[in-house]
Amino acid sequence: MKRILFVDDEPNILDGLKRMLRPQRRVWDMAFAPSGQEALTAMAAEPFDVVVTDMKMPGMNGAELLAQVKAGHPGTVRIVLSGHADMEASMRSVSVSHQFLAKPCEADALRAAVDRACGLEVLLREPSLQEALGSVVELPTLPRVYNSLTEALSKEEVDISEVGSIVEEDVGIAAKILQLVNTSFFGLRIEIADLRQATTYLGVTTIRDLVLSYGMFQKFEGSVMPSAFSIEREQSHAFLAARIAKRILSEKMAGEQAFLAAMLHDVGKLVLATHLAEPFQTILQAGAGVERPFHAVEREVLGTSHAEIGAYLLGLWGMPYPVVEAVAHHHHPRRVPEQPAFGVLGATHVADALAREQGGCDPELIELDEQYLQTLGVAERLPEWRAIAAEEAGAEPEAA
Repeated sequence: MKRILFVDDEPNILDGLKRMLRPQRRVWDMAFAPSGQEALTAMAAEPFDVVVTDMKMPGMNGAELLAQVKAGHPGTVRIVLSGHADMEASMRSVSVSHQFLAKPCEADALRAAVDRACGLEVLLREPSLQEALGSVVELPTLPRVYNSLTEALSKEEVDISEVGSIVEEDVGIAAKILQLVNTSFFGLRIEIADLRQATTYLGVTTIRDLVLSYGMFQKFEGSVMPSAFSIEREQSHAFLAARIAKRILSEKMAGEQAFLAAMLHDVGKLVLATHLAEPFQTILQAGAGVERPFHAVEREVLGTSHAEIGAYLLGLWGMPYPVVEAVAHHHHPRRVPEQPAFGVLGATHVADALAREQGGCDPELIELDEQYLQTLGVAERLPEWRAIAAEEAGAEPEAA
């Protein structure tokens, strides 16, 4: 049974949560704390899977509480539940929070957020890796992209479309922007997967604060990375795969989700490279001079791969489920049973393979599952998709 801790200094709020979530007593072991300090005391006595906290509390506010939870209990999922009036304070918690929910929050929405967070262990069962990923709240940004973004945001008249096009070029920024825009703070009734639309919803002020005030995007220091691994190369591959995937799925919503999934499909490599340096070095050494897919070497060393690692992180951050699923299974799409049609997962799988073909990857290491495509009745479209990939590879990477 999953253990959930709710924290709020207002007794009426805690009582309301108890009443609203009474049916969950069969599936959750719930505790309620009226202050941050009492929450920490409860966590010291017994571990919790999820902490849901208000932001504005006397003594210790929500951000301070979550900072201590992150440090002492990194495997615990950290969710902010706060009012629209507290948005500025809540945005200051982006460095310690996984997800944000707005008051008043309907029971179904709260249950769904907590259940999805608790269900992520299916993707990644190793507790040490869960704890490591629980501490990840930002991903490094390529210097050229960071410089372009800060320059665009520093202009007297900021062009939001220019900001959107810059955001599309960087995996770390893209992931964080989508994490924030899909919070209920913005009152959206649909999940947003289009990065340019996401930047418009967040607005110039919020993005500027994230970049310049809160420092959520940090320039990547390439000097610390082994020469065998290039984040610039990985980002370039991801952006090409994203453009291919969006054209493969022409329907708007599916195409947007395919773009995002393909953009983020290798985000787990970025996590390994920057937050799990020791196992990453072991993986690079084990794979040196060996003609095997990178994810196969990862699985030998870690028991899992960058696909599951990336999907776990994106799930923690509340990304749309089709995106999380596609990232998790992009190497092995048949692991998802009973797929009714070729969709985001299939497009991500194909786009990754075709982008690798265009990048000159050894054909023996390109795992394009044609049997999977035949099962879904789309194998005959491969020549068309290869032409799209060649066209995108030869084009200037601008609009996607």
